[in-house]
Amino acid sequence: MNARELVASCLDNPLMLDRIGDAEEFHTAGINSGEVIRIALRCEEEVGRPLDDDELALAGTLQGIDRLLAKEVG
Repeated sequence: MNARELVASCLDNPLMLDRIGDAEEFHTAGINSGEVIRIALRCEEEVGRPLDDDELALAGTLQGIDRLLAKEVG
């Protein structure tokens, strides 16, 4: 699973993801706090453990989530 797929599965309106750049912060892109929490929880499911503070910060952008997921694979 890549970051766009992961985030799309957490959004009330997945089509809004088309307007979000890879490095754009979710909180400034119009993603609400409940969706941000779902994204973080989904990231934890993907990596199989709780995220630490630095990883939670990464989970605020598509680019960061891709890095987080790649770190777990590699």
